[in-house]
Amino acid sequence: MFTSWKITLILLVHYVILLAAATFVEKSQGTAMAREMIYNNPLFYFLQLLLILNFCATAWQARLWSRRKYGILLLHVSFVVILLGALITNIFGFEGIVHIREGETVSYMRTTEDQRPLPFSIRLDDFKLVRYPGSHSPSSFESFLTIHTEEGERSEHIYMNKVIYEQGYRLYQSSYDSDELGTVLTVNNDRAGTTITYTGYLLLLAGMLLTLADKKSRFRQLAKQLKRVVPVFLLISLPMLSFAQNADTQLLLKNTIPVKQAEQWGRLQVQCPTGRIEPMDTYTDKLLRKIYRSNSFEGLTSEQVIIGFLMNPAYWSNVPFIRQTNKELPQVYSLPGGKYLRFLDVFDESGRYLIADAVDKAYSRPAAERSRLEKDLLKLDEKVNILYSLQQGQMFALFPLPGDTSGKWYSPGDNLSMFSGRDSLFVSKIMPWYLGEAYDALRTGNWESAGEVLSMMNVYQQKQSATPLLTEKQVSWELFYNKAQLFFWSAMGYMAAGLLLLVFVVWQLLKPRRWFKAIIFPLVTLIVLIFLLHTSGIGIRWYISGRAPWANAYESMIYVAWATALAGLLFIKRSSMTLALAAFFAGIILFVANLNFMDPEITPLVPVLKSYWLMIHVAVITASYGFFGISFLLGLLTLAFMSTSNPSKVALLQPHIRELRIINEMSLHIGLYLLTAGIFLGAVWANESWGRYWGWDPKETWALITMVVYAFVLHARFLPALRSDYAFSVMSVLGLASVLMTYFGVNYYLSGLHSYGGGDTPPALTAVFVVYACAFALMVYAGYKQRKAQA
Repeated sequence: MFTSWKITLILLVHYVILLAAATFVEKSQGTAMAREMIYNNPLFYFLQLLLILNFCATAWQARLWSRRKYGILLLHVSFVVILLGALITNIFGFEGIVHIREGETVSYMRTTEDQRPLPFSIRLDDFKLVRYPGSHSPSSFESFLTIHTEEGERSEHIYMNKVIYEQGYRLYQSSYDSDELGTVLTVNNDRAGTTITYTGYLLLLAGMLLTLADKKSRFRQLAKQLKRVVPVFLLISLPMLSFAQNADTQLLLKNTIPVKQAEQWGRLQVQCPTGRIEPMDTYTDKLLRKIYRSNSFEGLTSEQVIIGFLMNPAYWSNVPFIRQTNKELPQVYSLPGGKYLRFLDVFDESGRYLIADAVDKAYSRPAAERSRLEKDLLKLDEKVNILYSLQQGQMFALFPLPGDTSGKWYSPGDNLSMFSGRDSLFVSKIMPWYLGEAYDALRTGNWESAGEVLSMMNVYQQKQSATPLLTEKQVSWELFYNKAQLFFWSAMGYMAAGLLLLVFVVWQLLKPRRWFKAIIFPLVTLIVLIFLLHTSGIGIRWYISGRAPWANAYESMIYVAWATALAGLLFIKRSSMTLALAAFFAGIILFVANLNFMDPEITPLVPVLKSYWLMIHVAVITASYGFFGISFLLGLLTLAFMSTSNPSKVALLQPHIRELRIINEMSLHIGLYLLTAGIFLGAVWANESWGRYWGWDPKETWALITMVVYAFVLHARFLPALRSDYAFSVMSVLGLASVLMTYFGVNYYLSGLHSYGGGDTPPALTAVFVVYACAFALMVYAGYKQRKAQA
């Protein structure tokens, strides 16, 4: 029984079902219930034991050692060692917390069961919470400790991602008291379990490398089977669609600063609410995107719109540029219909805010209980408040306080009592002075005086800021990044080039023409150039943000698109169809990333993400999604080929169906290795950051589910019923659902350390269900054709 591949696949299916169920139990009934019902249930341990026994029996029967399949053997043995390490951790390891106030000494830790003494004592000498300049967001929290042992005492400095080791114990900075006078440390003792588990990780890495290097491995055999096909790419640029103009352009221009003046504004630096110092161009883009859902309005730049609203509020308060798309909201709250509202539309003749009571009522409800109408009402309120704050001279933090090392900057409408002397006079008078000069310049056309006032602001910032400002080079690159829209044009190019290349490649298969090659090669070259453009965009964002650009939802989608395109390029000499599909899919991902519901803002990192592990773990695990995406598209294309009714076309396409199957399987091998490596690199990061390498967080669990799902797909060939090209294509299409659940579902439908969506699901996710409905119909039709052909 234990040497049956059928049993292997059945055990994997049960494992996936239990893991998935646990995440939903945790969402509805809490973490404790999920652990009690599933993760810590003896039956769950027994299932993992059965998986181990099944592998051992199968490996023995397959004689992996005598056949010198060392890579496959090590790869699977590593999972046995990792599970053994987890068992040792569960039995012998323990952890708890140590809470210390400044000046206090503690020699015990608190666990979930009791209080446990420590073989040393800890004194908190000082605690420091470092915030981002001008922001309440923590950049780092740090404890300065004195460790007392029998050999004496020593001073230690601990913070996130900095661990202290003492007599087999590891101390991690975990949290802190709200008054910033106390610290909370996590204390962990798991030397044996960690050693065994890390050994398993090393065996895993060695196994993957040996498998890829072994000439007898499945991956290398697939590569040999794949015949070389003339590769090529495509890229064309699409003209950008122009936006319809709903306002009198001439009247707008008469109440707007000219482009040259806007560009001077764009180079001025400002502090955003998160504390980041950035060019005004970046900041006004964010404000206008929040209000209007675009960073331009009727051909005007964001600086022209925002400064125009400050300079001439009487005119701009009557311009409809506040986006509001809920059709019920105007009826319920007596507001004008249409997509866009004027600022004055939400006030009555006496100046009363029309939706004030409704907003208060909506805020009084828990976020989870708010209706869609209430959520859209609060979004409208946020947009109105941005404009109101701008009118009051707030939200324009242009002025640093001289000598303030905290780095906070102030707006003209803030409380400026901490400024003194000439600084106080300058900060309070300079903005009204500029607006007056600008208003006069609209009539005279002479912007020299207004430009001089802007230069004074720039000089003040350079002279008085206690924290470093952006260099001219950094400002120039950020402005280029904002204006060039590299990811938008990459999206357009990928989609156009990929689609055209796919059309010509399939046409070449069905009706060969010599002149097709002359078209295909430039398209391939174009895709390569687009990939370089895409890569340069990532590099520029990395430079201006000062960190690896895959720390939030927008950035990770940009990176997934890059990995998808790279996956296609790896098969450039093998299959033009794969390249075409990869380019088109990369374009779709980039296009979605550039939709309005994705926030492209460059945000500072929370303390735990300030680690080199972020770059390694996220880069590796996210890259795997690109290969899984390629597999999904190859599966769809294979099913489409199988759906043809023409007998002559069936015979013509059969070799290409086999070719797609081989590339698909190779792509899954690469994707699964990257995913597996990424998961366990993340485990090392977690262990080095907060003392545990696995905590059954929903994101961790679904990443493991995805790994098991694709392991199932790759091992299904050992079962005759699942060996066909049709079955493999169906599984490769369905497998992506687990990736989407890991990437989107956990973030927006579940909860946990990795969740950033909070349940507010973006509307574009409905497209996933539409795509899978169409894919399911294609599966059924292709299956019908296959059965009919075999009858």
